[in-house]
Amino acid sequence: MNPLFNIFLRGFLFAQNNPQIIYTLFLVVMIPSAFFFTSEQFLRIARENQDLFERNRIGILQDVFVLFAKEHVDDASYLSTHIQSIVEQNETVTRLQVMRKNTSSEFIIVASKDDVDVGTPFVPDPLSSALFSNATGRPGESFAAKFFTDGVRYWRSVRAITDASSAMPVAYVLTDVSMAEADAVARKNIRSAYLVLALIIFLIIVLLARQARIIDYATLYQKLKEVDHMKDDFVSMAAHELRSPLSIIRGYTEMLADGEKLSPGGQTNLKHIDDAAVHLNHLIGDILDVAKLQEGRMSFRFESRDVSKDIAEVVESFMRVASDKGLKLSYENISLPLISIDPDRFHQVMINLVGNAIKYTPSGEVRVITSQEKESVVVRVSDTGMGISAEDQQKLFQKFYRVKSEETSTITGTGLGLWITSQMVKTMHGDIAVESIKGKGTDFILRFPVIKESPTA
Repeated sequence: MNPLFNIFLRGFLFAQNNPQIIYTLFLVVMIPSAFFFTSEQFLRIARENQDLFERNRIGILQDVFVLFAKEHVDDASYLSTHIQSIVEQNETVTRLQVMRKNTSSEFIIVASKDDVDVGTPFVPDPLSSALFSNATGRPGESFAAKFFTDGVRYWRSVRAITDASSAMPVAYVLTDVSMAEADAVARKNIRSAYLVLALIIFLIIVLLARQARIIDYATLYQKLKEVDHMKDDFVSMAAHELRSPLSIIRGYTEMLADGEKLSPGGQTNLKHIDDAAVHLNHLIGDILDVAKLQEGRMSFRFESRDVSKDIAEVVESFMRVASDKGLKLSYENISLPLISIDPDRFHQVMINLVGNAIKYTPSGEVRVITSQEKESVVVRVSDTGMGISAEDQQKLFQKFYRVKSEETSTITGTGLGLWITSQMVKTMHGDIAVESIKGKGTDFILRFPVIKESPTA
């Protein structure tokens, strides 16, 4: 097969699989073309306006000259003096002559910026003949046309000088004005404008080229998302599969503990096995919760509830753990207004917070305090533990984040508990915050909106 065809085919397939590249190529062609077309249109309009301005300027020059020349058309010396004055003030005027018609095809110069021209005949070329013809037919107007000599652009203009009584042409003013200086400035400005335009187009092409690279990044990002999704699926599947053998391990440890007379060393080892299984079970539960929360698959069953009893149950379940560690765990059970929560998820939130408070408090006490503030139920889990620095507080609810210090080096954990807790609280329309001073203790504060009672009829 033709190698050129193969290249074309691969390019076509790539464009088909990445339609953004077609859009990028379209922009690479269209945007510079639009800039160039717009610039050309602007230059065309500018040139037309410049021509109109130059024509009007020459016409005004001739109109002013004719105003006083009417009364002195026979005084060649007077006309020449004024012509010199006008030329001195307008350096671009290369010819300014007054002439009378001698024959049908010849004129006699009666006044000029150059004295040597006075009295000499002037035979008009086709351009000048057309201008003289127009000026004769409409003596009240100036007629101008462009011509080029040695690459320099000129305007030639002719206007009739009429007799005061008959309004018939008795003489003519012929003016040549050089546009060399104006054209030089215009070329310089146009060149600068084109350089700026080229720079802009270059920058646009660079940006569009970067967009083409972004397409590659987008493709890579899509593949990474697919890999990440596969990873989540694998983690979720692995966590589910680990639950079965873990349940078997715990079942056998319970059977051994209940049915066998083990030595003290055997009982200790069996307890270590069971503790490790429980810890692994918690890790698997955290991983599954993360997967469900990320994919929006975690279900919530909301109900209106006074959570004081739920909190009391959690606190009671940790009494033995706190006592074994030498901590005081307290909670004043007071009636609270109704809030809308999922009881199971709220129970899990409280277990995480109270469990963390006990875990990170070497000595002292852990208190759970509830209250009503305005339209919210507030649950505060307060401890006298290690405390958290201001820097760590900002990252505390991030996934997999753990406070790293000498005090926490021996405490195990995945850094998922607080992230799961914060996500559950937010899903239940609550808010979680932390207040802490390093070395003094930490308060985790939950706020849930009170259910407003419907007004009775």
